[in-house]
Amino acid sequence: MLPPPEPAALSPSPKPPFTLQGFRAGIVGARTLAPGVVMYGVAFGVMASTVGVSLLEAMALSGWVNAGGAQMAVLQAWSDPLPLLAVCLTVLTVNARYLLLGAALRPWFAGLPAWQSYPSLFVMGDANWALALREHAEGRDDAAFLLGSGTVLWFVWIGATAVGYIFGQALGDPRTFGIDFMLAAFFASMAIGLVRGTSDIAPLLTGMAAAIVIERTVPGPWYILGGALAGSLVGALRSSDAA
Repeated sequence: MLPPPEPAALSPSPKPPFTLQGFRAGIVGARTLAPGVVMYGVAFGVMASTVGVSLLEAMALSGWVNAGGAQMAVLQAWSDPLPLLAVCLTVLTVNARYLLLGAALRPWFAGLPAWQSYPSLFVMGDANWALALREHAEGRDDAAFLLGSGTVLWFVWIGATAVGYIFGQALGDPRTFGIDFMLAAFFASMAIGLVRGTSDIAPLLTGMAAAIVIERTVPGPWYILGGALAGSLVGALRSSDAA
């Protein structure tokens, strides 16, 4: 999975249009993103079926969290009883980038009423956020584009989750096909994909080391959160030193 693009600065503007035409344009624009969402959603559904998550729980996660990376992290923490605090903190940590993505949209969306802006932000993801910014940069500033594209991808994501879950259940024992290893393989590939230079190696190794130490010494899924925070702290310190 590619890292999300850097938030782009938008020029402040008065209340933008928010029309049915813009909503439809978002639906059309989302067609290019849908195949990737389907593949990712099916993979999440398959992996959810291997860790004791029910079909309804998997679909609810996709509908409410609506973020693949955070949902994959939740699967790592899933157990009985559910460590609710650890799960919530993990989701907040992984999804912290959406604060920046939403802030980047403020100059464009600031003039909208809450009933238009908040639903749009709820269905915002990395891909349709970038697509909406491109639309705005090309002079098409109808803010309903984000809601239209996000709504389509939201339904596609939930549906793909259900398909993947049912497929995973049909396969039976995940160890037969090596599916039990998919979760670890996903995070390993995602971590490697996020390394864009030598400056990213130290945060990656720090996060890995912290996660291993915490997993061996503290019961529960706290190693996910601890590793993420340790790696992020080192990355922030390196960025401040470079500045």
